[in-house]
Amino acid sequence: MAQYNVQNFTYDGPGDSLCYGLQDDHNHEKAVKFTTDVTIYLEDQGYKNIIAGPFRSHQPRPAEGKEFKWNEKTKTWVRV
Repeated sequence: MAQYNVQNFTYDGPGDSLCYGLQDDHNHEKAVKFTTDVTIYLEDQGYKNIIAGPFRSHQPRPAEGKEFKWNEKTKTWVRV
């Protein structure tokens, strides 16, 4: 079964964002980049005062949320 990095982000305004990305291997650098890259994505979407919730690895794929994938060329997580 595939395992995912999963993290919830809150920000000013209504709602929050559950974000996830396929965890193809346990790589600490990629895990740290997940939080950073998703925060940058949310900032680029205009969200303010973003707070990253607890990071969880080895999770099942969430039924809902924003999916990200690892781009090996740019070494960043990008929105699918």
